[in-house]
Amino acid sequence: MNSLSANALIAVIVLPFFYLCVFIDFAVCRARGLDSYELKDTVTSLGVSVMMSAFGVIALVLRIAIYTLAFEAFAVASWNTASPWAWLLGLLLYDFSYYWQHRMGHELNLLWASHVVHHSSDRFNLATALRVPSASMHLWTWIFALPLAVLGVPPVVYAVASLINLLYQFWIHTEHIGRLGWFDRWFGAPSNHRVHHGVNQRYLDKNYGGILMLWDRLFGTFEPERDDDPVRYGTRAPVRSWNPLWVNLHTPWGLLREAAGMRRWRDRAQLWLRRPGWRPSEATPLPAFELATHTRHETPLAPALGWYCLAQTALLPAQLVHLIAIASEIGWQAKLLYALYLSLSSVAIGMLMSESEKQRARGALIEMLRLVVPALMVLVSAQWLGGLALSSGAALLIVLASGASLSALGLALSPPARARLLAFAGRAGSA
Repeated sequence: MNSLSANALIAVIVLPFFYLCVFIDFAVCRARGLDSYELKDTVTSLGVSVMMSAFGVIALVLRIAIYTLAFEAFAVASWNTASPWAWLLGLLLYDFSYYWQHRMGHELNLLWASHVVHHSSDRFNLATALRVPSASMHLWTWIFALPLAVLGVPPVVYAVASLINLLYQFWIHTEHIGRLGWFDRWFGAPSNHRVHHGVNQRYLDKNYGGILMLWDRLFGTFEPERDDDPVRYGTRAPVRSWNPLWVNLHTPWGLLREAAGMRRWRDRAQLWLRRPGWRPSEATPLPAFELATHTRHETPLAPALGWYCLAQTALLPAQLVHLIAIASEIGWQAKLLYALYLSLSSVAIGMLMSESEKQRARGALIEMLRLVVPALMVLVSAQWLGGLALSSGAALLIVLASGASLSALGLALSPPARARLLAFAGRAGSA
């Protein structure tokens, strides 16, 4: 089995379990009156996960290919993958490289521009664990793995170790598990990771380790959670949007605007290699961060529309898993089309949750199109995205689900949004 097949197999098995855990945890918290989850934030986290993981299927190919080329060209040793020690040592070395990858993701604007997506939620829960910009991260994380390729870590060991490291970190995104004594001192644990997501001065840029806290202790970045300083989650420059596309673009767009406003090309260039918040000496410094004024992102949303968005988001993970499962069987054009469809779905749902009635109407129009077009494609060709033939039962199920979703969308929209939607549709038809 090659490294891509190993990643795909594990993802197809584990991802459904993770998404199921999110929805169960969401329901339990709601039933108990806990505020760990907020509907719009949860939908946004899952939208980011689906959109970026869909493109991550494509980007992962590039990441593994680069690592394999480096391994074949520069490896100084040959590892026996039949030995369990090869896998254990490979996992340890990957965890060490992950520490530096993660740390640089906080300390360099160029890398923070993608990693910030994971920190953009002001809640801390299992949905936050899935808010990962996997597509863009695949484009630079391979750099930190090059020493492993030189040491001879086989590509399949590297691929599986990186996936295990990522999957391990799912369970530590929770407020339900308190401190775990000696375990907290040496391993990634919920308490340690709560600290990592904090914007408190004490907790800022701490606890980078994935599986082990050993590296943080060695390099002076370990900080325990304290009762007298409750963790406040998010970032110091919050995105304030439910649109998963803008969640990904907010920070890089802000950095581009900052660079454009600088007088010297030297400053524009070094901005990307400086820490977040850096300014040239003559520039006006950023206002001091005040924890007391750091509030959660809250906007009103009609309950019916909110539950519609959550229900539609719940249907996307199954399609994401399907894309991962068939990725090796279809061409890159089909993969790209499928990824674009899933991304468009996430963006439409995010726009439906906007404060702006105009944005909600536009989101509703996109939502209608993404429900109607695939249904028509199924009716005409009996094929789904990727060119896969469907049974008559599967085709009927897709058409019925699209019709039911369209009906539910019409009922969930407010009268002003429905009026704007009809106006948009009328202008599009006349054009």
